[in-house]
Amino acid sequence: MERPQLPLLARILRAYYRTNLRGCTRATLTLAKYVKSLQAVPIQIDDWPAIYVDLRLLNAHFWLLGTPFAHSPIELDEQIVMRRFVREGDVVFDIGANFGVHTALLAQLAGHVFAFEPNPELLPALALTIEALGNATLFPIAMSDDDADATFFVPKDRAMASLSDWTSLEPMDAWREKLALGKAHTINVRQQRMDDLVSSGVLPKPGFIKCDVEGAELKVFRGAQKTLDREDAPIILFEAGPESAAGFGLAMTAAADFLLALPRPGYEIFEILGGGTLRRVRPADLTPKNQNVLAVPRSSAARLL
Repeated sequence: MERPQLPLLARILRAYYRTNLRGCTRATLTLAKYVKSLQAVPIQIDDWPAIYVDLRLLNAHFWLLGTPFAHSPIELDEQIVMRRFVREGDVVFDIGANFGVHTALLAQLAGHVFAFEPNPELLPALALTIEALGNATLFPIAMSDDDADATFFVPKDRAMASLSDWTSLEPMDAWREKLALGKAHTINVRQQRMDDLVSSGVLPKPGFIKCDVEGAELKVFRGAQKTLDREDAPIILFEAGPESAAGFGLAMTAAADFLLALPRPGYEIFEILGGGTLRRVRPADLTPKNQNVLAVPRSSAARLL
């Protein structure tokens, strides 16, 4: 398949960015408001399918500046784990798809990927990415423990958007200033329970789940209790962080504790370290920082070998 090329104006803006001259960010944001081709710019990572980004969003500019990438510039440790544990033919849920970087990788590894992203600001470009994959389906919803509309909080860094306004908490003051996150704006989104979607046949049972929802991981798992509490439970790669969990009034161990309490899967919890190495831990022993965690059920223990 022929790869889509950067539009001419995007190539000019990329060259402008690489000069480090002042004004490139402002110029790109302004032009992207009016030029359609800048609202769906194809980004190349190695031999992956293209990932589309919208240059009206500030953190999309990082991707324009670096494309083409020889390898993924973010979250390599997690991707090593995905390559190790996802098998051809697996049904995979990418919960909190964001720009679709992990969706694109998972689609190369699995049978089918179901991507969940509630933020309407990301959806047009993400839909293009997923359409081109051929074995992925987009659900524009927030996975949660309720079936209702909800308020979604979106700071300037869209990757930190959440069902909680956690970036406004006092422990985030220094980071909020450093990252220029500003005050999060709000969007009304739809939230649904995984159990409802699986039991109704809208979704198949997953074999692997990637869940990165900025502190709402426990809400996702509570809404998926029947889907997860089975002997052939899915492997789950999820994020845990003290600040994002605090936005929901929780400890960072809450999601891991929930999984361990399920009686049928026999989950073991692993902290993901550098190079994708795994350290078996109890939830209480998780390093108190934002990090990724792998939950492996007894039925998939052979994949640890």
